[in-house]
Amino acid sequence: MSGVYPAMDRDSTPWWSALARHELMFQRCGECATWRWPARAMCNVCGSFGWGWFPSSGRGEVVSWIVNHHAFLPGFDAPYAVVFVRMDEQPDLVLPGGYAGPPDDPRLVIGARVVAAYDEVAGDPPAGLLRWRPEPLPEPLSGPLPKPLPGGKIHSDD
Repeated sequence: MSGVYPAMDRDSTPWWSALARHELMFQRCGECATWRWPARAMCNVCGSFGWGWFPSSGRGEVVSWIVNHHAFLPGFDAPYAVVFVRMDEQPDLVLPGGYAGPPDDPRLVIGARVVAAYDEVAGDPPAGLLRWRPEPLPEPLSGPLPKPLPGGKIHSDD
């Protein structure tokens, strides 16, 4: 994506670098194990300065979204949706990102399952931007269906 480059600082550079590698990572407190975003030097729960970067599942649930009808930044053609996702790692870890589909996608609803996707951003150091795409549906079962038991039951309660 051209025209956009994130403002990086000492705390957030590992975040942007991970996105450039197509990885979603969060800081996690070494004392109380709380996941946190945005990146910062101190845990907002216990006050510890001990922390590390850990990989995320990259999966979560849509809790809100908004459709922007004005292009605020170069490289973001309006309209586009910004999605807020509750991460599977921790209920209060909510992360915004662009939606990797059309803003009127009928799958974009509260409670929809999404997975992280990434856009590359040119610059030095390399960076990435987070996008959310709908989580793929599970593969349908293959093979023959079970035959009903006498009386129309699929299984026995015995």
